[in-house]
Amino acid sequence: MKFITLTSCFLLSIAILFAQKRPVRLGKVTKEELQLSECSFHPDANSMTLVSYGDLHFVYNDSRDRFQLKISVHERIKVFNVLDKDVANIALRYYDPVDGASREVISNIKGFTYNLIDGKVKKTKLTNSEEYTTRLSDYRSEVSFAMPDVRDGSVFEYAYDITSDFYGNLYEWHFQKEIPVAHSEFRYTIPEFYNYQSNQLGSYVVLKQNEETKTESFTYSWERQGAGGAIERGKSTLPSISKKHNAIAKNIKPIEDEPYMTNRPDIPARLEFQLISTKFPGQVRKLMAEDYEQFTKTLMESSTLGKTMKKGSFAKDKIATLSDDPDVKAEELYIWLRDHFVHDGSIGFSSQKAGRSAFNEGSGSVADINLTLVAAMQEAELQANPVILSTRGSGTPHPIYPNTEDFNYVIGAVETSSGIVLFDATGSLPFGVLPKKCLNSNGWLLGEAGGKWVKLKSKAEYGSTTLVTYSHSAGEMNVDYAVKYTGYAAIQESAKVKDDETKYEENLASIFPEAELSDTELNTDENDMIVKFHTTKSIDGDILYIQPIQYGSELENPFKREERMSLVDFPYGISESVIIKIDIPEGYTAEMPEQMNVSLPNNGGRFLYTATVMGGQVNIMSAFQLKQTEFTPQDYPILKQFFDIATNKNKEMVVLKKL
Repeated sequence: MKFITLTSCFLLSIAILFAQKRPVRLGKVTKEELQLSECSFHPDANSMTLVSYGDLHFVYNDSRDRFQLKISVHERIKVFNVLDKDVANIALRYYDPVDGASREVISNIKGFTYNLIDGKVKKTKLTNSEEYTTRLSDYRSEVSFAMPDVRDGSVFEYAYDITSDFYGNLYEWHFQKEIPVAHSEFRYTIPEFYNYQSNQLGSYVVLKQNEETKTESFTYSWERQGAGGAIERGKSTLPSISKKHNAIAKNIKPIEDEPYMTNRPDIPARLEFQLISTKFPGQVRKLMAEDYEQFTKTLMESSTLGKTMKKGSFAKDKIATLSDDPDVKAEELYIWLRDHFVHDGSIGFSSQKAGRSAFNEGSGSVADINLTLVAAMQEAELQANPVILSTRGSGTPHPIYPNTEDFNYVIGAVETSSGIVLFDATGSLPFGVLPKKCLNSNGWLLGEAGGKWVKLKSKAEYGSTTLVTYSHSAGEMNVDYAVKYTGYAAIQESAKVKDDETKYEENLASIFPEAELSDTELNTDENDMIVKFHTTKSIDGDILYIQPIQYGSELENPFKREERMSLVDFPYGISESVIIKIDIPEGYTAEMPEQMNVSLPNNGGRFLYTATVMGGQVNIMSAFQLKQTEFTPQDYPILKQFFDIATNKNKEMVVLKKL
């Protein structure tokens, strides 16, 4: 009996929760909201979302004979500082293909701005004349509007409906935004015919989630041929014991830019949904979620991707002149086509003209160029395949359920005696070196026998070795620098020199504002870059303070915040070493920094600093190495401390005192 009572109380509490009114009503604000002076959990905010509310349910569109999603969204925002003008400029993007019947439609846009003037609430309505619709591409459009009369202290709100034909991925609800959110709530009701998997992704926030059942029905029209051939028409209802869900988060801090925060679309705390299967009355269960095996098969049968691999015959004459060594042959083909093509700036992973057509034009998109190269390698009997990926900043593909919109780039992969070599022929990079934008987690390799994930980050590092020699004469300290850049450091520094050599030298001089820079030498080639220069500085007095490391290693910690919500993602490892030799002037003695040796857990990085005096010369060596390229928010405090130790030590002085 006691068990029944407890269960009844529990069910009653759930029923009360779902019986609660929606957290916000359009057209009704309180003086407390208008008098609010700051966000309690993020006081520096210029504005905040008071309530973000969404309600999703299924409807049956009888005229189109299909289920659709209906999503109602309501946002209420408080403005503390009107200088944050963008917060009142609203842009709603939606899927609106030029061709095709399936689409999204935004409707019923309503909005108001409220101001407290002389103790009274002034309400200004958003008008239709302030709404603008813009086509962004063949697939997407945007509705935009600026909320009226927004000033310091304003509260504004807007609401709209989305009708969507795309119930495969349901609707992605973001709890976290660019400004802090006091209350975010998403209610969604799923008919029993649909089985979805929900995932909480992005930055972690505490979600309060509940579920209950709800009986609903959907009316649909039908027709059939009756006795004697007459057409019979009627209406029926499809009952459903649906599941009603509620997810609430409170006091959510905003998304903020942080160093090495690569994939901003991955950051917001959100709920995502994937349709796994459907089961309608009288029908067998139907699996809906495409896996990567099916995804690969579809792409390999595509005329704009997989079938382009059969278009390598244009390269026959060139292939006949290449080395018999497969590894050498692959590199020779890469260099030939890399130098032949000009990239037109467009990206993507499918091509209408890869092969002879693209080769004859000599220019094209990423897909035109790299798929042409993969086709040529296959023609040369090399094991080459395309690899699709998402570039840095564009998000991370789902590891289980593929979506073509998760990928926006294609490179090539070829088997060599040392393993798979990845390549991108759209620039001027050496064979086997990918541009920085491609170094984003994993890419999906497509092959006739299936696909697989391949790591995009290589062993190549951002490397530099700096030799610094301090000497003195006639009241001046002369400092000679010789820097050798390797790996991605050489690629980046060489690109800066080629872009504007004068500006490069000016930027170099700005690093030494108290010294005169001269005798600059810049030598670049495909694999490394040498920079040499000389500085002079006047010296005088009984005590000389020298900061030996001013260039060539970490001097400022990029990580300032005590906590972090997003993944730290370095595109590559870092290896920087600085070797310093300082002649001690006659009649002086040297006070030295202490030595240090610090390592990150799991061999993730190391900082070594040594300082000795030998034969009238100070010898200092600073070696900073970062092998691990990804750090979770939980790892962040240790990483921050590691950079703190290294940068503080690198800024320590050598003190020369006159005896």
